[in-house]
Amino acid sequence: MKSRLDQFRATRNALLGLMMCASPAWAQTPAPAPLELRLADVGRFAVFVDMGAVQRTGSVVKLRVLQVAEGGFTAGAEAFWGGWRHEVIDCQARTIAHAGFASIRAGGREGPLTGDQRPAAPLSAGSADDAVAKVVCDAWRPYAKVPVATSVEAAVKIGRPLIETGAEP
Repeated sequence: MKSRLDQFRATRNALLGLMMCASPAWAQTPAPAPLELRLADVGRFAVFVDMGAVQRTGSVVKLRVLQVAEGGFTAGAEAFWGGWRHEVIDCQARTIAHAGFASIRAGGREGPLTGDQRPAAPLSAGSADDAVAKVVCDAWRPYAKVPVATSVEAAVKIGRPLIETGAEP
């Protein structure tokens, strides 16, 4: 026969177990899915579309774009790889609304997302934004020989030499 103390301990342990499973602090978070960064444009920056972050609602696409800066890029005394541009593209209207930016320091540390969504503006033909829209709206695949990057660091290693050589699709 269990004593009252044993019953208390069993009940307490069961409750603690339930709390640990239900608590976000104790929950195991799944490993993030590998990135699928597809090169869309090379100019002043190497621009990669994060295909895994593309969200479609009708003709409107929300996404983020990795903008890789040239080697040696610094702001103040810090070196940066580039940053994430958050965008909203209307494929039918061919407009883009910039929705914030988060810098990425050398080594991969990301800054906070800053900036509010701007009003939509027409895509400029031949621009990096136009290339991004063609990738997400029209299934365009420029740079077919360039591998899809699965990390920001890999995109930096792929993109920086292309910026230096001025690669064309």
